[in-house]
Amino acid sequence: MKYVLITGASSGIGKEFARQFASHGYNLILVARRKELLESLQKELMENYDSNVEYFACDIAADPKAVYDYCQSRGLRVSILVNNAGYGDYGTFAEADLDKTLGMIELNNKALVALTYYFIPDMKQDGYGHIINTCSVASFMPGPYMAVYYATKAFVMSFSLALREELKQDNINVSVLCPAPTKSDFWKVANGETTAVYNNLFARTSEDAAKTGYDMFIKNKAYAIDGLAYSALIQLVRHLPLELAARAVGYIQSKTKQKKA
Repeated sequence: MKYVLITGASSGIGKEFARQFASHGYNLILVARRKELLESLQKELMENYDSNVEYFACDIAADPKAVYDYCQSRGLRVSILVNNAGYGDYGTFAEADLDKTLGMIELNNKALVALTYYFIPDMKQDGYGHIINTCSVASFMPGPYMAVYYATKAFVMSFSLALREELKQDNINVSVLCPAPTKSDFWKVANGETTAVYNNLFARTSEDAAKTGYDMFIKNKAYAIDGLAYSALIQLVRHLPLELAARAVGYIQSKTKQKKA
């Protein structure tokens, strides 16, 4: 029996990814820190869909190998890996909490790379695999006031597209989902709920992003940007000099730098 493993599955885009895959008959392994939310989602999915749903509560930033070891110990074979867990932080780099900033790199980059590394050998042995990395429209430009977050997503995009080319010969696909600003708990964690980026007319939902991601998976696209407005915006930004792109993003995000009291 083959499984889809989804990190950051307890809320937001990860939770909606789980609903998308379950609705299409896939068996799931849900991974996140909050056990009670995983239990609730497991119950919902198994009641509504013909899927077997397992869950494993852990902090993948602290111990990504624990996820692979869990699957091995239970004989769960992962054919689709969805690296979705991640967070951001809004504000100037110089005033940021360094532990939170470094933790962001640990989760957004280090854990993603480690999990990918652990599961690739099994996919090669099985002759098939698909890796979906949740990235962001932030991967296409520098991002003042979320400088490290934007940089982590640029890393994910570069790493994913390079890996896609390396793994073609092994029948392992790699795809990158680039959500637009999305109404989810992400912005609460990032202290960015008052920003113009979050509160805009074109903001998307987690369900929107997951549907775009599932369609990308089915069509085996290299990457997909969620939302037509943001697809057009990114096409424009990609033709700007990087310095000018950084200035434009900084201008937009600096308009509402106040955080909630």
